[in-house]
Amino acid sequence: MITTRRTAMALLLTGAMAAVNLPALAAIPDMSPATLTAEADLILTGRLVAVTTTRKVPEWVKRRDDISFFERGAFVDEVFTLAIEVGTVEKGSRGLAGKNIATHGWRAHGRPPGWAGPGGTIRDLPAEGTRIKVWLRREQDGWDLISPSGLVPAP
Repeated sequence: MITTRRTAMALLLTGAMAAVNLPALAAIPDMSPATLTAEADLILTGRLVAVTTTRKVPEWVKRRDDISFFERGAFVDEVFTLAIEVGTVEKGSRGLAGKNIATHGWRAHGRPPGWAGPGGTIRDLPAEGTRIKVWLRREQDGWDLISPSGLVPAP
């Protein structure tokens, strides 16, 4: 009898979750500090001066033929630029100390129900004026946050 009740309760909860249409969320796990350090071209601590964001449908979604026009609107990325006043440099060019640099990143703003995949470089954007530590990779147009977990609050 107990097994029957448990089974019934499990089925009831599963049905309720399906009726409410709760998404199955999954993301890439954070990188270890050792991996971040090994992959970074620049590691620094500084103060976040400004944040600018835009939202757009990712380019990879636009190129896919198996995603309908109507489904594409469910895929939205928030692309951001962080202006950082460099304090200390742990790895990379020490000449950047005291200067301002810009770094780029993204995070998933919207996905269809049930979608699992990368969620971006960070989950939450810090407030302006916050002290942060970042692990950056040099790209053609500047510095990119290493994904995922390339930014943490600094003491």
